[in-house]
Amino acid sequence: MIELTNAYSVFANLGELVNPVFIMKILDRHGNLLEEHKTQKERVLDKDTAYIMTHLLQEVVKYGTGWRAKALKRPNAGKTGTTNNLQDAWYIGFTPEYVTGVWVGFDDDRTLGKYETGSRAASPIWVNFSRKILEKEPVKVFTVPENVVFARIDPETGELANPSDEKAIFEAFKEGTAPTKTTQVTKPTIDQFFKGDLDA
Repeated sequence: MIELTNAYSVFANLGELVNPVFIMKILDRHGNLLEEHKTQKERVLDKDTAYIMTHLLQEVVKYGTGWRAKALKRPNAGKTGTTNNLQDAWYIGFTPEYVTGVWVGFDDDRTLGKYETGSRAASPIWVNFSRKILEKEPVKVFTVPENVVFARIDPETGELANPSDEKAIFEAFKEGTAPTKTTQVTKPTIDQFFKGDLDA
């Protein structure tokens, strides 16, 4: 769990790996500082790639199995996980402030039961915990690196969406890598029109 959660922290930290510690500082009985942990960061991903991963994981919350995390009502990203036979349910999620991992399961590998997926069993725990630790914190948004651009995309073709496309979504790209071709709107021919009518 620690390794998996730490891996997701790279996305939240815009590509920097910070190894978790359990003791930040040690004080004596008089409050004098005896030892203090000095955080060390290692660049393992470029900022743009890390942010794009965060954006994709935000879409898991908006459109996918992580939808229950929308109840936090703050910018957040995450991914559900469910093992075979419903023995383990996972949710690793993060906000601009915290990364948290949740595992639900039994020590003896019993199944959790029907429908007990990461989405249903684990993500609500993540929401409740995150709501508690963030209740006095101002709402923050994820920092967008300056070399990341957004484009309105047709989800079926991956090309730029036609202005009339109501199903278009905004996707993040490294500058210079966004699609340049626009999806063409094709109108059915007379033959196709009548054929569709007959098939119906």
